Parts: sequence; C-alpha cells; structure tokens
Amino acid sequence: MAKNDDYLSKLAKEYGDIISDGDKILEEKKNYAVIPVSPAIDIALGGGIREGSWVTLTGDPKSGKTTTAIQLASNCQKLGRPVIYLDVEGRLKPMNFEVPTLDPAKMKVIHPKDDPISAETFLELAYKMMSHPDWHGACLIIDSISSLTPSKELDGDMSPGRAGLPKILSVFTKKMGQLLPRQRGLVIAITHYIANTSGFGKAKMADGGNKIQYQADTRMEIAGGGEKVSAVSYWLDSNKNRIGQVVNWKIICSSMGPPGGNVQSWIRYGQGIDSVQEILILGIDLGLIDKAGAWITCSFITEHLELAKKIFPELNVENTEALLKAFKFQGQDRLYTFFSEHPELVEALEKQIKDML
Repeated sequence: MAKNDDYLSKLAKEYGDIISDGDKILEEKKNYAVIPVSPAIDIALGGGIREGSWVTLTGDPKSGKTTTAIQLASNCQKLGRPVIYLDVEGRLKPMNFEVPTLDPAKMKVIHPKDDPISAETFLELAYKMMSHPDWHGACLIIDSISSLTPSKELDGDMSPGRAGLPKILSVFTKKMGQLLPRQRGLVIAITHYIANTSGFGKAKMADGGNKIQYQADTRMEIAGGGEKVSAVSYWLDSNKNRIGQVVNWKIICSSMGPPGGNVQSWIRYGQGIDSVQEILILGIDLGLIDKAGAWITCSFITEHLELAKKIFPELNVENTEALLKAFKFQGQDRLYTFFSEHPELVEALEKQIKDML
C-alpha cells in the first residue's frame, strides 16, 4: 500500500488533486443541499432538487414551465444563491416576475438587444459565469433550449435545419457536467415538445436532442393522464372565475431517488406556484382534511392542540366536537383564506404530510 500511496502522490503532483477515496466522495455527496420547488412537487421528487444537478422541464407552450423555473430561482435566492437567466426566446414579460419572493434586482438576464445572440454565445457566457467563484452555487435557467440558434443558422437564410445545434449542446452539457458538482449549482433547461416523426414511441418528444435528456438528473414533463386528465386545466374559484391553472407533471427521474410518479401543481395568476393551495389539496387527498359536500373540516387539528389554542384562545380544545366545529368551513375558498391568515397552521399541516410520506 505504501508503494501505491507514493505512486498516487506522484500522479497528484503531475495531474493535480483529482484522485480521492470513494468514501470521501460519498460523504461529500451526502452533504449536498436540497433545494425546494413547491410542497407537492417536492414530495413527488423525494424531497426537492439536489444541488450540483441538471433539471429539464418539458411541456407545451403556456403550460407553466417558465413559472416553475422562476419559482425555483426564487427559492434559490432565499438560500443566498445567484440566478442567471438566459432569455433565449426574448419573451420575458413582467408577469414572469410576479412570484412575490423573487428579487429581479438579484437576477442577471442575458438577452438579445441590438442583434440576435447565437447559441454559442449564450452558452459560452453561461459557462464562464457559472465557472466564476462569485457565482458559486448559481441557478442557471435556459429558456429555452428549443430556441437556441447556432451562428451558422443566424447568418444564413431562412432554410430549415438545426445547423449543428445538437453538437453545440453536446459540448456544453459535457463541460457543465464536470463543473456543476464542484460548483454546486443548478441548470434548469426548458424544452418544448416536438412531433416524433420516427414512427416509434410517443407522438410527442422533448426537443434538444438525446444528450440533454442523458445529462438530466431530474426530468419533469407536463403530461396528461389519458382522456380524463389533461396536461393543463383551468383553476376556477367558487364563482367560476379563472384564477390560475392546474399543471399535471410527470416525474421521469429525480436527483433524489427512484423515477416515476405524477403530481399536480397549482399556479395562481399574479403569484406563481401557490404553496398554500398545494398543501390544502394534499391534506384532502391524504384524509387529514375531511370533505363532505361543501363542508370541509381540518381533522388534523386534533394533533395540534397547542396551535388550536393559540388561534382560538377561548376554545376548549379538549372538547373534540367543539374543536372540529371551530375548524370547519363552508367551501374550499373560505378554508384557503383561513390558511392564508394562519401560516403556522399551514406549516403544521405540511410537516404532518411529510412525516406521513
């Protein structure tokens, strides 16, 4: 072993400190932080998204991909992480910044100004910024992979063709694949569905080439569940007013655990992903909130008597019938309002849900 150690020391002098014991690498990986997306999505992913990984969000236009990416960027900002946004499509709008906790002043947006930007320039800038020590742990959003245009295509005529984009993306993913784990950042790549003309498999497939999909540690697709469940549906309030949309995600694989699973995410217009609504729905689905017709009862409150007493000081919380009556509401909208006024109640329910799962 001594001879082996001497030889490894010589190699380290020649090539740098790039050989480590497996247990050291394993321990380092275990200490990687997990970044949340939203309550429902986090549960489906096995906890969230591990830093140092690559994420792909795939779906049809206007289905919620950018909103979800911006929500993730906001969560990264809460953890003190910088955000880099590649506005490849040139369609970033004020409504995309409506996530309340997002700080646009702390985002760096790379976008076309006087002339179009080539795929090579977008990706080279992104790699250089992500490599810099000041951007350690950064969240990079590429919106979208599908709209990246190689310089040859920009300089040519309108003839169709990808002009080497798969090769450009292949080089970028290989370089980022080595950078991300030590930089402990995130890459969120938004891709679109395109028609599958091969004659095999699904009618639609993710754009961007196989290398993007191979690189991804977490893959999420907005997809329906057959004829009965559409990929995206309108979210209506009790008066049938459209207040948002319900997005059905399919988890293809996760950086946190085994692949598979479907999850609903609730996007409220002017707010982004609505965490309160997601927790409320999870509570109903898991039987922690009972629903009988229009009446909804927070039965989970029997496990949180001190919290119930804090909310209703005059209530005899030992009287179960009186307790449940105090936490009974007519209509989901009223329960939502009550939850919004008492975030500590939402926090307790979320913890109970996570403990169950």
